[in-house]
Formats: sequence, structure tokens, C-alpha cells
Amino acid sequence: MLSSLFRGTALPGRQAAPSERDPFAETLRLVGERVILRPLMIEDAPAMFAYARDSEVTRFLPWEPAATVESVLPFLQDQVSRRTRQESLGMAILLAETGEMIGSTDLMDLRRIRGEGEIGYLLAQPYWGRGLMTEAARMTLECGFGRLKLTRVTAYADAENRGSRRVLEKLGMNPWGSEMRVVHGEDRLYIRYQIRRATWLAEFRQRLSPQGTK
Repeated sequence: MLSSLFRGTALPGRQAAPSERDPFAETLRLVGERVILRPLMIEDAPAMFAYARDSEVTRFLPWEPAATVESVLPFLQDQVSRRTRQESLGMAILLAETGEMIGSTDLMDLRRIRGEGEIGYLLAQPYWGRGLMTEAARMTLECGFGRLKLTRVTAYADAENRGSRRVLEKLGMNPWGSEMRVVHGEDRLYIRYQIRRATWLAEFRQRLSPQGTK
């Protein structure tokens, strides 16, 4: 079975489509086995509200559960603006089977001259524990190292957020320090993870090998 590496990343020797050459294009599509990623849009407000209002989904985030559909509009407007300025790449996660939006990923704080970025993500609670977030985050990471040519990607996870930490570890990211943050009025310990392009390339080549694709 082909992995998302084949579907979501332009491979050497293959002519890339315009949307593949420009990671900030509105037409960008990253197609995996079970999920599809595309740029976030203002029109995604109702779908995002459906899961952003869940207190469990926002438990480890610095913002409160969404109260109305209108309350997520500033976030989406900021995502579109930052993509236009090429400062971040916010992507909607769609179920490949139905097209339903179930979450989002973000490559943010892009410092392309220094080759750095930070990955973040959000997923509707009914889809936790199915490996969907890992697939979507891996495709986002591949976009960062492949299309954006980043040399290092970092991420932060609350020390008690076991699910998020498992996703980062499955991506091959390793703990690299920590910091304290105030979240919902509490002092929280956040673990800093990182992965370098050389590490990702080594895994990429292994997964492309005959043994890695079995």
C-alpha cells in the first residue's frame, strides 16, 4: 500500500503540479491514505466550531472553548492572512472518505531564512485514538521539510497531554527542553520537541525502500 509520503510529497523525477510547487497556493492538496489536507478558509467556521466548542479539545490550549460560530472567525481570518504573508501554513484535515472537516494542522512561526518552523494541530474528539492525527501531522511535517525546505521543526505539548506527545513521538520528534506556560489560569509544564531535516530524510528514504513500503 502506498503511504502518504507518495501521495503528499512531490517525488524526485516527477513533474510537480503548480499547487505542489507553491505550498501557499489556495489549491494545495495533500492526499493521504485516510485524510486530505487543504488550506484553511473563512468558510470553515461552522465545521471548526463543531469541535472547537469542546472543552476536552481545548483543554491544553491557551484559549477557551468556542462559544459561537462567529468566535472562530478571527482565528480563521488570521490563518488566511498569515498564509498570504507566507508566515504560516494552516491546513484543514478532511476525511478522505467523506470530505468532512475534523481538525486542522499548522506550520507556524515560519522563519524560512533560518529554516525553522513550529507544528501544531487540533482534532475533533470522536476521531482521537485512530491514528488520523498522526497521519495528518506527518503529511504537514513532510510539507515543511519537502516543499518549504525547513531544516528544523519544533513542537510543544503539555506534559500531561499524552495523546499529543504520542503523536510527536510517532513523527520521530524528540524532547528538547521544556518551559512553563500559563494556561486557563494554571502554570503548566510544556515539553519542547524537535526534529531536524536530516533525521526526517533518513526516515523518508527508509519508508521509500522496498522493505519500508511493505
